[in-house]
Amino acid sequence: MGIERTLASGSASRLEKAGRRLWYHWPLLAVLVGILLFWIFMIEWRDFHPIVLPPPASVVEALIENRVEYVEAGFVTFYEMILGFMAGGLLGFSSAIGIFYSPFLRRSLYPLLLGFRIVPKVAFVPLFLVWFGIGVGVKVALASFAIFFLILIQTGLGLAGVDPALVELGRSLRMSEFALLRRIRLPAALPAIMVGVKLGITYALTNVVVAEMVVATEGLGFLVVEARSFIKTHEMIAAIFVVAIIGLVVFAVGLWVERKTVFWYMESDT
Repeated sequence: MGIERTLASGSASRLEKAGRRLWYHWPLLAVLVGILLFWIFMIEWRDFHPIVLPPPASVVEALIENRVEYVEAGFVTFYEMILGFMAGGLLGFSSAIGIFYSPFLRRSLYPLLLGFRIVPKVAFVPLFLVWFGIGVGVKVALASFAIFFLILIQTGLGLAGVDPALVELGRSLRMSEFALLRRIRLPAALPAIMVGVKLGITYALTNVVVAEMVVATEGLGFLVVEARSFIKTHEMIAAIFVVAIIGLVVFAVGLWVERKTVFWYMESDT
């Protein structure tokens, strides 16, 4: 009797949690349903040809029929994104620390880096092709190049925004500069750095897909271009949909890492 009561209460609590989650996300669900209904309405109202605007059913059918191909291409894109994010993130982080501690680099190199940041990253694809050739290298390089500037700027802003009173407190305790960086500056700058990490991982995905659309024979970006070549609009939309799903997943992972890493900042911000 007690076991049955416990099982019943457990299932009731799970249903209650599921109901709360569903209620919390109802605006998103409402928007998705609205987009789907508008999509169907536009097809019926304007009588679009499937090449121009395919029906949702054909997109779902493409996702099901080509699921293996999309999964394999998704793994390729994800792998290149992670490599680009790690390389660009580490380089941007270390460069920001060097610029923070070196007035010479801050006055000479930093303005040049800001100038290069303004240039659209896709403009560097021909140059990266000469340097890295056709393959994984050019896609990782393009993603790293984009992430580098984001992490560099966010880390620099975080280090520059540390409360001077905390630094003076550390110096009064006779901390070395390395100890100050490790125990005071970096923890205080972590919220700004994590913003760069959270946004950077999605920037990496964007630039990898762009590179795949220009110079690649695999990956989700290549599938979009291939579908365009055969005028298969429904497959183009399906591939874009897969990219969007990966983007949402990696952004959610970045948000989770941010909450776990700078939980004190997230709690004070809510």
